[in-house]
Amino acid sequence: MQKTDRPSPLELLEEVLEAMLLDNETVTARGAVRRMDGVLKHASDITRRPERRQMLETYQKKQTELRSVMEKANKQSKTNLAARITKKEAEIAALTGQRDLLIASHKALILAVGEMGGMKAWQRFFESYRDTMDELRALGAMPSAEVRPIGSGSDSGGTRTKR
Repeated sequence: MQKTDRPSPLELLEEVLEAMLLDNETVTARGAVRRMDGVLKHASDITRRPERRQMLETYQKKQTELRSVMEKANKQSKTNLAARITKKEAEIAALTGQRDLLIASHKALILAVGEMGGMKAWQRFFESYRDTMDELRALGAMPSAEVRPIGSGSDSGGTRTKR
């Protein structure tokens, strides 16, 4: 009697069922027969023999459990991602509000400093104040009106008189 290196039909069936499981292909007797390259020709070749049927049922149960776990993990990922996105959107909204408040406050302070004649003093705090001014303009943090110190400029009506 000669020994062959061919696996038995039961071993081949197990390999095929394992491959179907890994490929997430629905485990059925017909699907297994299609993959067995003619070793077993009909689905009933699997379902009639108790050891083959039991192996098929075992792999079907494994697949059901695996798909259930995959579905739960996928739903949890989506839920966690949605929660994180919502949290980040709230943080962005809060930071945007804070930035807008700081910009408005900054504009008011520059106007106040300018009215008091202190723009030169303000510029001393920034070595490269021109770059700083450009950045503040880009942010919308610089007043758009020209700032003049109090008492500069001329009145259009001439001299003032008390009434």
